[in-house]
Amino acid sequence: MLLTRPSCFPEGFAGCTSRDVRLADGTRLRLVESGVGASRPVLLVHGFGASAYQWRHMLPALADAGFHALAPDLPGHGFSQLVFPQGEYARAAYARRLFLLLDALGIDRAPLVGHSMGGAIAAEMAWQSPERVARLALLSPAGFGIVPERVRAMRWVPDLLAPLARPFTSRAAAHLVLGDVYGPDGTWTVRDEQELLAPYAQRDIFRALLRTVKEFDFRLHTNAQLAQLPAGTLVVFGTHDAVVRPCDVAARVQLVPDGRLVVLPRVGHLPQVEAAAAVTHLLVEFLQTRA
Repeated sequence: MLLTRPSCFPEGFAGCTSRDVRLADGTRLRLVESGVGASRPVLLVHGFGASAYQWRHMLPALADAGFHALAPDLPGHGFSQLVFPQGEYARAAYARRLFLLLDALGIDRAPLVGHSMGGAIAAEMAWQSPERVARLALLSPAGFGIVPERVRAMRWVPDLLAPLARPFTSRAAAHLVLGDVYGPDGTWTVRDEQELLAPYAQRDIFRALLRTVKEFDFRLHTNAQLAQLPAGTLVVFGTHDAVVRPCDVAARVQLVPDGRLVVLPRVGHLPQVEAAAAVTHLLVEFLQTRA
């Protein structure tokens, strides 16, 4: 049975609201935010195939700590604009549009928190315009670990076949995906399944995600790239991450100036969900500390 129930998020999460933001290049992004009016913005960048729902616990928690938490649906994801020309799903293009989002919101400089693919995007933003990145926190980040072979194999699927994946957006598929991303103690709700699948009622999302797989650079960051990340960058991994498998991660973090690695036991690919309280405390402490 297909699930086509529309997303209700951020309904039910106190203080969280959503709106569409039009960027200078015409792109439309859906933005979920909390702590509107706070003077300290922080940009939360979700991972591949996900949406701002991934930050459901972080948004109100960061707002309670005095931050204006900003969680867009990435281009080609969630309920943001899905269709772009070929070449516009590359890592540099994602980073460029997130800077345009900050411009549209009147934000010159902000800390970034990136998860999975969003971690690689946040790193790219730091390389493109380091003066605009106040601090950098990376959760289960691509570039510090290896993505599954099945993701790389999708590069050979013709774009015309992408919509054929729609029949697989079922409760059974959601169970498989969530079982893959959570650690051994992870649990989820029916609403989590619904919110995961809701964007997939849109036919164009399948081509957008396939183009992302083909165009995005998921490779490990080079030593030179790691050395150019902001001083004090925080990297968080779970011991049971089966989606972005850490690759010599301790040695890689040591190449980052004053880089810090935190490893969470029995946590999978979603530390901000599986260990929400611990990660909230960690991030608030990190963001309140001057670089």
